[in-house]
Amino acid sequence: MTSKSSSPLFQFASDSDHNMVEAFPSDVKRDALKSARPDSKKSGACVDCKSVKVRCEPVPGERKCRRCQTKNLPCRPRDRKKRKAADTHEELQEKAHSQDLQIQQLLMQYDRLKADQKIRHWVSRSHPGQSSLRPYDRTADYYKWLQAGTSPEDASIIYFGLDRRVQVPEIVKHCGLYPEEIVQLFTLFFKHVNPHFSILDEALHTPQDLIANSSFLFTVVCAVASRHYVARPEVYPLAMDFARDAAGKGLVEGQQSVDTCQAYLLLSVYPIPTKKWVEDRSWLLMGVAIRLEAFTDKGFVLCLLCKYLDRMAMELKLNQPPPPELSERERLNQVRTWLNCYCVDGSHAIQFGKMPMLRLDDFLARSSTHWYRSSSMNTPLDVHLVAYVQILLIMAKWRAIVTEQSKDEHTKDSEVVDTALKTHALLSTEMDRWVKVYTEELSYNPLAVCHYRGNTTQMIIAYLKLVVLTHAFCTAYRSQGLSPECEMLRYPLDAARSVIQIMVERLAPTGHLRSAMGANFLYVSYAAAFLINLLRPKLAPLLIDTEKKEIVLTVTHLINVLGSPEVSLDEKHTPALYSRFLSTLLRQHCPASLLEACGTPPISEGETPEGSEERDDVSTTYYPSWPDVSGLPVAGPSRMPDAGSMAGMVYQQHGDPHMDFSLNHFVRTIRGQAPRSGGGTVRYATSDAWRSWPEEQLFAQPDLHSMPLTGIWRD
Repeated sequence: MTSKSSSPLFQFASDSDHNMVEAFPSDVKRDALKSARPDSKKSGACVDCKSVKVRCEPVPGERKCRRCQTKNLPCRPRDRKKRKAADTHEELQEKAHSQDLQIQQLLMQYDRLKADQKIRHWVSRSHPGQSSLRPYDRTADYYKWLQAGTSPEDASIIYFGLDRRVQVPEIVKHCGLYPEEIVQLFTLFFKHVNPHFSILDEALHTPQDLIANSSFLFTVVCAVASRHYVARPEVYPLAMDFARDAAGKGLVEGQQSVDTCQAYLLLSVYPIPTKKWVEDRSWLLMGVAIRLEAFTDKGFVLCLLCKYLDRMAMELKLNQPPPPELSERERLNQVRTWLNCYCVDGSHAIQFGKMPMLRLDDFLARSSTHWYRSSSMNTPLDVHLVAYVQILLIMAKWRAIVTEQSKDEHTKDSEVVDTALKTHALLSTEMDRWVKVYTEELSYNPLAVCHYRGNTTQMIIAYLKLVVLTHAFCTAYRSQGLSPECEMLRYPLDAARSVIQIMVERLAPTGHLRSAMGANFLYVSYAAAFLINLLRPKLAPLLIDTEKKEIVLTVTHLINVLGSPEVSLDEKHTPALYSRFLSTLLRQHCPASLLEACGTPPISEGETPEGSEERDDVSTTYYPSWPDVSGLPVAGPSRMPDAGSMAGMVYQQHGDPHMDFSLNHFVRTIRGQAPRSGGGTVRYATSDAWRSWPEEQLFAQPDLHSMPLTGIWRD
């Protein structure tokens, strides 16, 4: 009987065993080896030796190290820390999202702190000594809210029946506007502002509607109207700060809606008043200064603004007939907004001597002649808006012809004069037409404000005649010469007189000039400045003594009217600025003997104009330079007549300063910008250094279709 041989105590591992071991991970192999040696001590220092940072000396065949045996300590091996499993992709995404939210919350907190600090600065500046505006001298209605401990925001929500989730505009809180005051501000707006710039419908743009649906337009309406809120004059500067801030945010964020268009248009014609011309950047330069730091010229920024507004209006399809699904009042609101865009764009183009951005063949503009009576919901002021659109169409056509003439080197000076005379005749015909229409409309709506707007239209047409004629006036003076009886002297002279006469005799007595747009005072100041410059020694022979005295008396009367409390709200108001400007210009260009004869004392040697201490920019630095332009070559008349025909004629000879009577040059001068040199370089008076920008790029015709609407102010 054969016995089965026992397995040996030790044997080499076979290849199959070796392959099986290699197939396991290293951690599994180490655990397997440790489990195979249960009596062996784990590697590394024990817990006690590690705690005192001494060397752990293991004793062969013993569980305790030498130090633990000596001190009779339990030799506990240190367990290996379990490794944390790596995060999955989903867990990493969740952590990143959580961190993004946390960063966003911190940034929002930072923005709120900055906004609070900014508001505190506005409040302290507008009302020193108080951390916030509190209601003063209120009636029982206001004290009703105060006694109930209701904040202005909560009071507005209760009064106007708003949803609690509606975010009330900040102007309500920080200006302390309770509901009754908000209603009063809207009443002031439609009484003093909208009659001059008829863009809103009182039945459509109510406080409860705007406070819930358009906080930007609500803020602008309250801010502009607070200029006439006599009970609380301290509200106006703070309210305009909120309006300006909202305008800047809207431009950067690219907001677009009909209400947004209307808000920007209102701020463009009713900007923040300034004491100095050099500070007059209007609301736009302050609202988007972080985006347009390199540009301090108001003309350039207004060009961008008009481009932005026109593009927004086109994106909203306001230039097309409104969709039929809208209510009748909303359709009228859209057309009215577009026509106001067209007027603002056309007015800007005239002031800066360029073509308007909107097309001459615009459908709504061309077909708007009878729009003012298309519905029973048309406002009585729509007829004046339509009239201005038709007048601007004539001016745009004239500008197109002048632009082509300036590009054609073979254009004769006589052609420029003929173009001006034809446009002058067209404007006269258009004025006669609308005078008849106004008379008919007054029989249906005998409102005092409609009569006022009718006179305003006649003043605007007279001013536009002057703009057209002064362009030809410069050409005739340079080439053909001027005589006391020539049309190029008599027509602009009569137009300038008409502008001033309508302002002083018809508009001022109504009391509406206190709330008129600043552009109206630009018109009359341009006319007065043209008359004053006819008193220069070079041009004085064209006028008789009676006409010279009449000019001085007329301009002096205008200066007094513009500076009177019945027209100027304060020294920062636009008519007050123009009053001081004309006073300075008159005293420097009118002979002292003529001033004394008219009862106006001249400026003595070393004397500064009144108020110049507070207005460093209203001095001889810029204003008296108009219409002079330095740096341009001056040529004599192209045809030298005989001695007999030169009697009584005035020419521009070699050595005479070049004179530019255009409205474009006038606007540049009064805005604190030095005259252009021959190279087309622009000097910014508000800058510490000279900044050059190519003129053709600065005032070039923008391409609306190649311009992105959203984020146009971004870097």
